[in-house]
Amino acid sequence: MNLSLYEQETIVNFNEEEATASVYTHNRALIRKLDKFAQERPGDCHRQKTSHEGKAVDFTVPKSWVKISPPRRLTEDQKERLRKASTSTRFTKQAGANHRT
Repeated sequence: MNLSLYEQETIVNFNEEEATASVYTHNRALIRKLDKFAQERPGDCHRQKTSHEGKAVDFTVPKSWVKISPPRRLTEDQKERLRKASTSTRFTKQAGANHRT
């Protein structure tokens, strides 16, 4: 069964009593990331089940891993300073080594 993009959800669910959260997702990048965590930290992250012909996965993770962080709001002055700083510290690859330009 093919789901529309709208139906391919990511759902994070937790309650106030338990220390874990469940993550149900169709998002391939998030699945790869959580699979990597499950391999590196099996005591924290678990792949629970796969559904929708392998296209959706349920994971259990520590509730403390769930974060909501909005992007920074920068003033025009801060943006300009960051632009200048990035141009003065650019690196280019030459013969496999990093050199300042």
